[in-house]
Amino acid sequence: MPIERPACIRRVLLALLIVAAWSTAASATEFDFCVRGTSLEETQTGRLHMTVAGGDVAAFAPRLAAELANQRYWAGRAEEVFGAPYDPDLCGEAVAPQLQLAIVVTAETQRELAAAIESDDRGRIRAAVERVLGRASSEAAPPPRHKELLGTGPAVGEAVLDASGKVRYHVVPVYYATNRQATKDAAPDGHYGGERGSLSFGVVKVALPRTHEVGQIEAPSVWRLEFSADPDKHVTLQSLNELSVDGWRGEIAKRAKALGNPGILVFVHGYNSTFADAALRAGQLAFDLKFGGSTVLFSWPSRGSTIEYTVDEQAAEWSVPDMTAVLASLAAAAPGASIYVIAHSMGNRVFTRGFKALLEKDPAQSIPFKQLVLAAPDVDADVFRREIGPAILGKGPRVTLYASSNDKALAASRGVHGGYRRLGESGKDIVVLDGLDTIDASTVRTEFLGHSYFGDSDTVMSDLIYVIRRSLPPEQRERFALQRVKDVAIGLYWRFKPP
Repeated sequence: MPIERPACIRRVLLALLIVAAWSTAASATEFDFCVRGTSLEETQTGRLHMTVAGGDVAAFAPRLAAELANQRYWAGRAEEVFGAPYDPDLCGEAVAPQLQLAIVVTAETQRELAAAIESDDRGRIRAAVERVLGRASSEAAPPPRHKELLGTGPAVGEAVLDASGKVRYHVVPVYYATNRQATKDAAPDGHYGGERGSLSFGVVKVALPRTHEVGQIEAPSVWRLEFSADPDKHVTLQSLNELSVDGWRGEIAKRAKALGNPGILVFVHGYNSTFADAALRAGQLAFDLKFGGSTVLFSWPSRGSTIEYTVDEQAAEWSVPDMTAVLASLAAAAPGASIYVIAHSMGNRVFTRGFKALLEKDPAQSIPFKQLVLAAPDVDADVFRREIGPAILGKGPRVTLYASSNDKALAASRGVHGGYRRLGESGKDIVVLDGLDTIDASTVRTEFLGHSYFGDSDTVMSDLIYVIRRSLPPEQRERFALQRVKDVAIGLYWRFKPP
């Protein structure tokens, strides 16, 4: 009899354990989230399958999932984290990085997590999450420990993996608005030509290889015996889909407002640019800037030929009303989301005049626009001083001008225009105006023409990150790459420190 009592107790305890285990399993909740972590150096986005046993965390599950992903998979590098119910448009299809985690939350832990997240105190949240992770178990093997998934490199866009789980390339969607006439070519590279057409809208997918370097648009080279584009090595266009204007605005709004409300990045290309050239550049800019929101390209009908400069000038002037219409559409597309614009070369004529017309119709439409970047603008400097500048400066958005004395393309444009200086030229007549942050980029190393430094130079790209991602004025960027220049005759402007 004394021997049977412990056995009886053991049977009772076993039954209680089975009941407890069944109760815990029965109360487990499955979550499927898109999670994003951001810092100045990176943007990480992934899909997290989270199983929670025990407490009810539904009220703060999206934020909890993002905090867990940051601590477990991104080494705590993210300065801000965001979570939202899974949506393939936001964090990719099955080929994107998928993270899995199972946690147990007691009543005490639930209260601790809820209080920490409610306080938005990162220290408290981190401590509570670390305690949860101490009891967590991965339900599946973690993804391969290569840098693109762990956050030491940029991971904007959808990561396409090979059979072993290694990243091949990233795909960045670029939402385009164009008044180019469509051709009969179904391929994305040739779908739009250089003739004038009516406004149309769509999305083009830009692939950037795992080996992509900041400031580069990697292309096939005959010197390397490369005769066709390969997404594993080169920046390429993957697909193009036309959209209705409502569908276009809807997709832009979704990406602009989700996962931290990152906003909209608009790119307006310059002279001698095909649709494909412009789309590749827009995708490269978004990727190198680690921009997590919607990327929009306005592509006007440049012929894409060096010998058709005057034809491009006429097309740029003709495109201003369409530019105004697109800007108005974007201003209303995602209320509460900020809009950032980068215009290059002759594209500044299209953008600045389009933005001027927008403000003349309704000054309140400037509200969503936060940063305007005029990169190497092929605009008459005197016209800007007298007509365009007064209409757009000091109207809400901060305006940054990048100029250079080494820009051979603008020197040629000055010659074509009777010696009248261009806005993108620096030197003794560099344009300095109230409300304009003028940056002299003459010290920046760039390609032969010295005209595409805004996208080619990692120095300028780093400065652009502070402008677009942090909205820092030049005086707050001085400790990085800028130095101030005080000229009694010209005024205060900035230049990049010599290398």
